Amino acid sequence: MGAHALLSPSAAHRWLNCTAAPRLEARVEDTGSTFAEEGSLAHAYCAKKLKAFLGLPADGEEKEIAALDAQYHTGEMDEYTDTYAAIVLEKFSAARAQVKDAQLLVETRLAFGQYIPDAFGTADAIIIADGTMEVIDFKYGKGVKVSAWHNPQMLIYGLGAYDKFNFDYNIQRVRMTIVQPRIDNLSEYEVSTADLLAWAADELAPKALLAYSGRGEQKPGEWCQFCKVKSSCRALADLCAGAAGKDPRLVSAKELAEDILPILPAVKTWLAGVEDYALQQAMHGVRLPGWKVVEGRSNRKIINTEGAAAALNGAGYPDEQIYKPQELRTITDLERLIGKKLFAALAGGFIEKPAGKPTLAPESDKRRAIDPVADDFKDVEI
Repeated sequence: MGAHALLSPSAAHRWLNCTAAPRLEARVEDTGSTFAEEGSLAHAYCAKKLKAFLGLPADGEEKEIAALDAQYHTGEMDEYTDTYAAIVLEKFSAARAQVKDAQLLVETRLAFGQYIPDAFGTADAIIIADGTMEVIDFKYGKGVKVSAWHNPQMLIYGLGAYDKFNFDYNIQRVRMTIVQPRIDNLSEYEVSTADLLAWAADELAPKALLAYSGRGEQKPGEWCQFCKVKSSCRALADLCAGAAGKDPRLVSAKELAEDILPILPAVKTWLAGVEDYALQQAMHGVRLPGWKVVEGRSNRKIINTEGAAAALNGAGYPDEQIYKPQELRTITDLERLIGKKLFAALAGGFIEKPAGKPTLAPESDKRRAIDPVADDFKDVEI
């Protein structure tokens, strides 16, 4: 894995809101994850496919693929990286139709030091042309839907690309695109270069300087989800612990909507982080008064299925009594095995998606609102 800047563009949403986070997180070692490795492999395939189209060598990508392929490669990954490459090439073709000397750049190193001290990053794909330049980012994760709308990571990449290429091209606007194919998410946001530079001067640069200097303020919120110190953050603990400390004894609907529901994401991520952090501390010998590490509940398992089956057969129990009937793998496993599109073409007619369980969401959520009370009476004749 390559070096990481203190003020990483991928974490900009966090440090722009909580300017104390980067220096606090710097104390915690980055151990990586299987999700990060899987994402790295998918990115390598994306870059390799675009470079093959451009006739460019892909030695770095080949090396990464060789290291990670056996562990993480699936038919699903082939399908989704093909989708990304097709979207980028379609955009490139459209740009060439408008500007003949438009260029497609893959895995381009960008510097952001003019706005963010010592910051750098690598853009997945950039289409540079007179008029509108496009910065495209591939997301392989599927746990969180990522929007390009005023996305600070994308704005920062747009700034870096503009600084690097505006002398060669007359760039008036920057379009930022996020391709997240595993959840069919294609998100775009466009801004004028004048507005982009104004945001950089008025918001990005001042907060980056605060965050880099270590003089930033701790400000908890939904951006705490991936923070390395969320489990020991005093400001987050104070926010979450104080959520239930208000009078009167009963909470009104207004207080529920305005004071408590907005911080639920922060509370949930804090509780999960604290539980994991406390266990890690105890496992490393830190004494937590009143608490101890115990062996959790576990289920018995057969360690030699063939031996157990032979013993039961020998006692007169036939296979149909001791074996479960054969069953299909889960939809997710089958899609991973053969690819989402092919699976849908072959077996889509045999699948249904029931209505989801009702859940609360903010007004900004794009899903249609339902009226549970009205639905209870929709089949009643009057």
